[in-house]
Amino acid sequence: MEKDLKEVKDYYQQNYFHDEIANRIKDRVQQQIQPKRINWWRRLFYFSGAAVAAFGVFVVLAFFSPAVAEVAAKVPFLNMIFKSQPISDVILTTLTEKGYKVDGIGVRYEPKKVMSVRLQGTEEEVNKDKPEVKKIVKDLLLSRGFDAYGVRVEASQFTPPVLSEEEQKIEELNKQVFDVVSNVLKSYGNEEPIGLANKTIEINLPNTETKKDEIKQKIQSQLAEKGLGTFTVNAVVYNVKKREREMRWSDIITTIADGMFSSKKYKVIGVGYTNRSAEFMQITISTSVSSKDADYEEVTDRIEDTIREFLTSKETKEIIKDDAYKVFIRSKDKKERVITR
Repeated sequence: MEKDLKEVKDYYQQNYFHDEIANRIKDRVQQQIQPKRINWWRRLFYFSGAAVAAFGVFVVLAFFSPAVAEVAAKVPFLNMIFKSQPISDVILTTLTEKGYKVDGIGVRYEPKKVMSVRLQGTEEEVNKDKPEVKKIVKDLLLSRGFDAYGVRVEASQFTPPVLSEEEQKIEELNKQVFDVVSNVLKSYGNEEPIGLANKTIEINLPNTETKKDEIKQKIQSQLAEKGLGTFTVNAVVYNVKKREREMRWSDIITTIADGMFSSKKYKVIGVGYTNRSAEFMQITISTSVSSKDADYEEVTDRIEDTIREFLTSKETKEIIKDDAYKVFIRSKDKKERVITR
């Protein structure tokens, strides 16, 4: 597969990639990453932002160019998704560049799989733009083989909430509490998310932390000193090794879910995972086929082959390392096929 990916890259660079595109991609990537911190659950495989963006452009071009599509067809389906920009980002960028004011993009899986696009504007304005926007989004989805989604375009109904004076005071208090707790945790080298509800603060600490009680007491004392009130502090302890494994698997699982949900041929209605076991990572893929259906073997074989191909590819193996895993392919009547390592 490495040879095929190199062929894709060479073909793309020779026929489509030039300085203007490179600079445009670079500027866009810089705009996207400059204002915000990179979160731990984002992609951990070390492609540059521009490279990922360029591959996303390549995927879109594959839909419109038979020559590019022929080269792209050599790249396994899940690997293609894994190396590309998220489809929602591509849709947002494309529509924005065409002058549409997008207020939100989301996916709904029930009762049907739908890619939903919300546009700013009146009902009349959005209804006028709807046919063209639906076509653009549908074409972008099909450019990746995402043929399982319907497309819905609607006017945004969002209106900023108006807070009462009392709600504003609570919000300001919560902000001050969060600042105090965050600063204490940072002083111990911890920047985990914080929970706050009903005078109870929930913090996340690694199982390697030896000063749990000291941290809790320091939070309570500093809140009291600043006159912010008395709070109960609960510490949720997480397993460092399991967390590290989950971080590495995050985009692997997202890619599997994106691919399985997005193509009709897999007939998938659910993808879930659990990281509870110390021995292995577990992924469950639920299908709409029964073990008694005529196409049961064909569908489950297709899912198994696709998953095996992805999990044994060089790119994926570099991320999951020596982790053991179990992938359950579950039929509608609960029959299971298991992929193990």
